[in-house]
Amino acid sequence: MDLQRDLWILVFATYPDRAITLFHDQAESLANPALRQLFLDYDHAHDLDTDDPRIDGLARRIAKATRERYGPDELPELDAATETPAPVQGTVNASSPAWQRLDTLIRAQLDA
Repeated sequence: MDLQRDLWILVFATYPDRAITLFHDQAESLANPALRQLFLDYDHAHDLDTDDPRIDGLARRIAKATRERYGPDELPELDAATETPAPVQGTVNASSPAWQRLDTLIRAQLDA
């Protein structure tokens, strides 16, 4: 919870023009039980070993849900200057090697 709060403070401080849109997008996601479960599964992956096969499965599920939510032509941009600001994703990834691997896998699957 502390990391989530701190990251939203960072987003609102550094990207005020986009922060509210991102915040509402996440709130909508959390209102959907299937997407909320993906958030919980992502959270539980924090302490997994980077070679744990559950990371691969979770990456596939997140990529699939992202495609379904946004459509093939509306996928969030994945570079540092767009949907997920680099300082935010960097902080998340630094807190867990499993999350870093998960981020890499998700990005690769969405780029494919």
